[in-house]
Amino acid sequence: MNKNIVFFICATLMFCSFSAFALTPSDPKGTVRPADGAAASKNLHPEEAHPVLTIMPREVDLGFIQPGSTAFGEFKLSDITPGTVESAASCPDGWEALSGKALPLKVSHEPVSLRLELTVADTPEKARIDKTKDPAYAVRMKMEAAGRELICRKSLKPGHHRKDIPLTLAGGARNIFVEFRIQTAQGIPSISLYPQRLDLGTQSPGKILSKKIELANRSREKLHWSVSSHPEAGKSAPPPEPKQERYFSFRQEELPEPGKYVIPEHLKDAMELTGKWTERNGYPVSRGGGALKYRFQGTGISIFLQSRTPEGNCVVYLDEAPVSLPDELSGESEKEEILIAEGLADGPHTLNLVIRGGALELEGVKVFGREVQRGPKGWITVFPNSGTTLSEIDYLNVKVDTTSLAPGIYGDDIVFQTNAGEETAEVYVSIVPDAGHKVLDVYLYSSDYDYLYTSDPQTEARRLYQNRYVKEGIAFRLFAPQTPGTTAFHRWYNPAIKDHFYSHDRTGGGKRLDGYIYEGNIGNIATSRMTNTRELYRWYNPSTGRHYYSTQPKVPPALKKYRFDGIAGYVR
Repeated sequence: MNKNIVFFICATLMFCSFSAFALTPSDPKGTVRPADGAAASKNLHPEEAHPVLTIMPREVDLGFIQPGSTAFGEFKLSDITPGTVESAASCPDGWEALSGKALPLKVSHEPVSLRLELTVADTPEKARIDKTKDPAYAVRMKMEAAGRELICRKSLKPGHHRKDIPLTLAGGARNIFVEFRIQTAQGIPSISLYPQRLDLGTQSPGKILSKKIELANRSREKLHWSVSSHPEAGKSAPPPEPKQERYFSFRQEELPEPGKYVIPEHLKDAMELTGKWTERNGYPVSRGGGALKYRFQGTGISIFLQSRTPEGNCVVYLDEAPVSLPDELSGESEKEEILIAEGLADGPHTLNLVIRGGALELEGVKVFGREVQRGPKGWITVFPNSGTTLSEIDYLNVKVDTTSLAPGIYGDDIVFQTNAGEETAEVYVSIVPDAGHKVLDVYLYSSDYDYLYTSDPQTEARRLYQNRYVKEGIAFRLFAPQTPGTTAFHRWYNPAIKDHFYSHDRTGGGKRLDGYIYEGNIGNIATSRMTNTRELYRWYNPSTGRHYYSTQPKVPPALKKYRFDGIAGYVR
């Protein structure tokens, strides 16, 4: 036989035998099973037989976890191929399994939740405490799915940890990851803002206002922070709801002298102090025996404390009725808000605080039931708007643009995103119509050398009639409230000597006010010379203690015993 023919026949037989072997699978014992069409098709396309497992996310970051706290995370598992995949989650390598060795998971096209709960013990393990080394804490990891759970345990030291959780399934194994940081209170970055609430008072529109915030880090770890964009900047985020509360700060930024507290100008009509008050960083401090009265319009009120000594004790009255606040205003504390009342009838109310003992430092109040609008995008800007802070203090400039604001009350939040969580600073401002240089006629009424000046004689008609005051005409003109460059002109009355006293200083400007009763303000007066203004002179009779005010540099002959006592301000 021809050698070429023999070689061709042998090659053909070998190829046929190899093909038959490839198409006919064998069982585990090595025996050959007949292959039907379906089995042959699967062997021709082996990738179609394997599940396609998707995991979202592959890694969960639980962030900072303090001893004694718990963090939570979740994975979503699904199979994009038809059918069900049998899988199981196991403890990370080196962890002790306390309940079974694995957590069974049945994964199908519908996502399955694998929930994760990580708890760090509140105290270090006693057996492992070594003063020369970092203590170790017992960490408990619980995984739960479909009503079943797996609990794992391991001792870990403070610091950064990233652990892999094995997932076994047909065709191989996968890993998912959990990341967390165990840190004691001293090691966790902590943002501190001072002040945390900014009250810009009452302003006319068209101004650009500026304030400063001190940003500090209370820990030894670096604080990474940034100011997030305005809530309306995101297209998908709905606009925030308007606030229903207005914060009023008691801080006096321009102190006449260190240690002496003076009521801020924009609060002089709402706030009264009796007893001895000092200041700390511009905030009022009473060391017992002092009282504060605050008048407000709204449906409720809360107060903010800067600090309180252990023996601190305070009694609260609302509309002259005592308010029961067990232990709320006694004992030691720092920086807290205390709710006094809410759900009141909308209208005028009076809050009285009587400090009976210890030292109490007040920050301000928040009045509820006031419609507060949020400003437009970009009306508040902060510079710098991001940074890294360790032990230094960063000074942030907060700029508030009122040029596009209509009259009303505005409030908004400055949101700080940090590697230790989120913190906010609040900003409030009231915008009133520009009063320009609108003036008020001030009428002079006299009664036996007692001189009463008023810009609203109709309201005071009863007082004028009962005390038999005689109208003498317009004495001068004051400015409307909120006129730039002016301040309230206050009036007091002493019934014993029948004398009225006036000053733009709510505390009297050095005048002893013993025996005098405060009667409010009669308008605004300029404290420095403005266009088309003139001096308002004050005269004083040392024998009777009475006062007289006039725009004339000389007193009438009948008042020749009066002595010049300075310039009370500037009027029209």
